[in-house]
This record gives sequence, C-alpha cells and structure tokens, in this order.
Amino acid sequence: MMRRSNSAVRAWRRALPLCLLPALLILLGAAGAQAEPIDLDADNAEIDNARGVSVYTGNVVLTRGPRRITGDRMTVHLREDDAGDQALDHVVVEGEPAVYNQRGGEDRRPIEAEAPRMEYYASGPERVILLEGARLTQGRNTFTGERIEYEVAADRVHARGEPETGRRVQIRLFPDDEDNGDDE
Repeated sequence: MMRRSNSAVRAWRRALPLCLLPALLILLGAAGAQAEPIDLDADNAEIDNARGVSVYTGNVVLTRGPRRITGDRMTVHLREDDAGDQALDHVVVEGEPAVYNQRGGEDRRPIEAEAPRMEYYASGPERVILLEGARLTQGRNTFTGERIEYEVAADRVHARGEPETGRRVQIRLFPDDEDNGDDE
C-alpha cells in the first residue's frame, strides 16, 4: 500500500509543472498578445501578478520561437500592451554562464551568445544585451567584449571593451561566410 502512495506522489510531482504551464503562458502574454508563445522550464518559480514580475531559478530555460535562453536565475518583467493585456517586456538572466541561442534560417546564420549576465528585450527593438564579459558567435564569426548588444531583427552586433582595464573588443571574421548562411 505504501508503494502506491509513493508512486501517486511521484506522479503528482511530475504533473504539477504541467499544470502550472498554462498559467505561466497566460501570465507571460502568450495567449494571443504575442505572435510566438513562450515556454518556461525551471526548478522553482515565484510569480507576482500584481507587479508583473516572475522569478525562476534552477536550470531555467525560456524558449520563444527560434530563440532559447538559459541560466541559473531568470527574472521576467511584463508590461501592459495596447489591448490592456500583459505582454513580455524584458528578461534578466544570470548564470554561469547565461546563454542565448537562435536557430539559423534561410537568410540567417545561427547565433550563440553567453555572458555572466544577460538582458533580453522583447520589443523596441528586440535585442539581447550581454554584460560582464561576453562572447557572441554568429556562424563562424566571433565577437568578445565587456558588453555586446545584438539587435535581432536588424541582425546587428555592437561590441564594446572596458577602457579602464585595457580590455578591448576582439573579433574574428570569416568574410566568405557573409554571403550565405552555410557555416560548414
């Protein structure tokens, strides 16, 4: 009899995150407010609907369309959109490292980026800001610096060093890759 009770508890624990997922998607504005749904997976979640802020910890994974963001701690900030619904504003990610991946497409090379701290802004324009020592790989091209900003729609990279410490931006380009998305 004890065995059934333990397996029932294990089944309930596995089902609990699945039960929370619809509430999380509604909270994040995925129910029609944005074109791409948002999926979140974490060990722990604290959701404050009144403030529009959620904190996720423990192997956090956020997936939105071709983008995937991972880290140890993720703070999700919502805003009210024009229709009065909650929509994703920005996400602050901390990790060892925090990682951003974007699948490539017909006209885009894949993006891989990492830094100890990252900010993802869903609009105005959509962008990823990598802080405290960053690396971004676009196809075979690599960029390193203290701060890197990647504008998603424009496919534009801005990198900056840290003059006080003498750290400079380092870039390695493969010019042959510029005309196509094939990195092999």
